[in-house]
Amino acid sequence: MNLFHKRLLILFSVALNVGVAVMAIIMIIHHPKSLEEHSWRELAVIVERLNLPDAKKKAVLANIRQFGNTVDQHDGGLKKAREDILRFLAREGPLDRNQLHRLVEKLEALERQKGVAFESHVVDLRRQMGDEKGALFFSLLLAHLETKNQNSHR
Repeated sequence: MNLFHKRLLILFSVALNVGVAVMAIIMIIHHPKSLEEHSWRELAVIVERLNLPDAKKKAVLANIRQFGNTVDQHDGGLKKAREDILRFLAREGPLDRNQLHRLVEKLEALERQKGVAFESHVVDLRRQMGDEKGALFFSLLLAHLETKNQNSHR
C-alpha cells in the first residue's frame, strides 16, 4: 500500500467521522417531542380555537396542566398497587385469598379516586369555559381523538 492509498483511507475515515457527527447533531436538534409534550400542544391548539379571552385561556391551560400532574400522581399510585399485587402473587407458598382481595380492593379504590378526579376536572373545565365554549372544546377534542384513532389504524 503506497502513501497515496494511506492518505485516501485517512481522508475517507475523517469524512465518515464528520458525517456521523453531523447526523448526531441533526438527530438531537430534530428529536421528536415526548408523547406528553405532544398531547399538551394538541390541547393548547384546541383551546386556542375557542377564542377565549387571554386570562380565561391561561386559566384553562393551567387547569389542564394541573390535571395532567394529578393524573401522573394517580397513575404512579396505580402502578405501585399493581406491582404490589404481582409481588404478592410471585411469593412462594399457599395463596392468601383474603390478602389478595385487600390488595385488589386497594387498586379499585385508587381507580375510583382517579375517576372522581377526572369527573371533577371536566366539570371544572366546563364551568371555567362556560356551557357553549365548554361543549365546543369537548366536541373539538372528540373530533381530534376520532381523527387520531382513524389515522392510527392505517
